Amino acid sequence: MPGSDPAATASAAVAKFFTDLGARLTASGDQLAAALGDAAPTSEQVLDATRPLALELLGDPRVLGAGFVAAPGFLADEPHLLAWWQGEDKELISASAALARSADYSRQEWFRTPQRTGRMHVTGPYIDYVCTDEFVLTTTVPVLRGGTLLGVMGADVLAETLESELLSAFRAARATLVNHHGRAVLSGDPRTFAGDPVDRASFSVSLPCDGLPLSVLA
Repeated sequence: MPGSDPAATASAAVAKFFTDLGARLTASGDQLAAALGDAAPTSEQVLDATRPLALELLGDPRVLGAGFVAAPGFLADEPHLLAWWQGEDKELISASAALARSADYSRQEWFRTPQRTGRMHVTGPYIDYVCTDEFVLTTTVPVLRGGTLLGVMGADVLAETLESELLSAFRAARATLVNHHGRAVLSGDPRTFAGDPVDRASFSVSLPCDGLPLSVLA
């Protein structure tokens, strides 16, 4: 049982945080796919359909930004679209920021991994230079219609928000959360910061977080 093992408890807490968020993203993506119908939509139609879903996700104070990123070629009038709202004012990101991020987003981990696997993915932590200049983790899920990828639904969470949610469990376990690139996400060790490289060999326990590209080391 996770409650009997501090490292397992920490791993379960991470899995719950992201699985719950992923379930909400999947539900939003399903609603969006149904609202758009079968024809190729315009960018305006996608923005109008995505906005209430993104604002609902932003109703969670832990979520910094949320929205839908269209698969290249999906829209009738634009090659790319980043329909993304963020911040306390829940504003749509500027056209210039959207253009900067959309230029090659099909090559970004947060897009290409769910495209390839058909599953939720967590990317980060990384500095989001385009949208917020903050250290974030991005959770994305594929939005599908009849097996065809329409795009991804996603949400950004600050690394410090995740730390505030889970740090007590990691301190109790004397554990560190790492991503699949071997970088720290959060740690019960005050000498280890988000983004630091971690030597897995220096830990005796490695627990994968169910369904996520993350592991708890203790």
